[in-house]
Amino acid sequence: MCLICIDFDRGSLKLREAKRALGEMRTTLDQQHLKEVEQKLADAERTQQRDSNP
Repeated sequence: MCLICIDFDRGSLKLREAKRALGEMRTTLDQQHLKEVEQKLADAERTQQRDSNP
């Protein structure tokens, strides 16, 4: 598990911060884990959008 995942799951990183961090770390992550992180952030974004729309 990478620092983005740990901090995002813990709530230390907000979605926007996690996306920025992923942009910086994209080239250093394993391709499989990169896909997992992208999916995790996409799911969180959908949840956030759904929760903010009444």
